[in-house]
Formats: sequence, C-alpha cells, structure tokens
Amino acid sequence: MNYDENRPIYQQIIEQVEHWIASDHWQQNEKVPSVRQIAEELEVNPTTIQRAYSALEQDGILLSQRGIGKYVTDNTEKIKDLRLRLIETHLEAFITKLRKLDLTQNEREHIIERIVRSANE
Repeated sequence: MNYDENRPIYQQIIEQVEHWIASDHWQQNEKVPSVRQIAEELEVNPTTIQRAYSALEQDGILLSQRGIGKYVTDNTEKIKDLRLRLIETHLEAFITKLRKLDLTQNEREHIIERIVRSANE
C-alpha cells in the first residue's frame, strides 16, 4: 500500500479496511486478519493497525470477541451506512474535480445526468 505522507497512516488504514468491507472483500460476520498479520501485509507497525482497528470498533464496524479475534459487524444497516458514506466521499471528490475544469453549471449537470442515465441502463 502506498501511503500519503501528509495524512496519518492509521487513518489511511481505516479507509482501506472500510473499502474492503464495503466491497465485500471482508464480509459481514467474517473474522478479520490479526493485527500482526495485517501489519506484515501492509508493512506497518502493529500499533498502527491496533489504533485503526480500535477506531473501527468504536464506530461499530468491527466487533471483538475476547480470545477469538475481531469480526466484521453483522449489522446490515451499519454496512449500508458505510457504503453510502464511501459513495458520498467519492462523489464529492468527483464534483470537486468537475469544478476545477472550469465548466458551466449546465455542463457539469449534463455530465452528471449522462453518468446517472448510463448507470441506470
């Protein structure tokens, strides 16, 4: 994983884990890799992974079962909210990029309408 040096690594790991969950790479109620395993895979300090996992637990995305490990929540609404939040983040970034292209409001709306139509086909 390539890290942005301008942002905390643990925050970037949170975003990566959220992406894995939202895309069903890690599914509901599935046991997630241990702190040590994911630290080796992502080449970061285990403390950084623990910090990210703890934040995800506080958000209710990950659940901990003492002595067994951590699991993705089985709360369907929580997963749905996560997916919607990630979609909103991507759309906001897309709109920001559109604004930088110096297009008129009408041109931006036309592009968005075309994408929505294409997605609904």
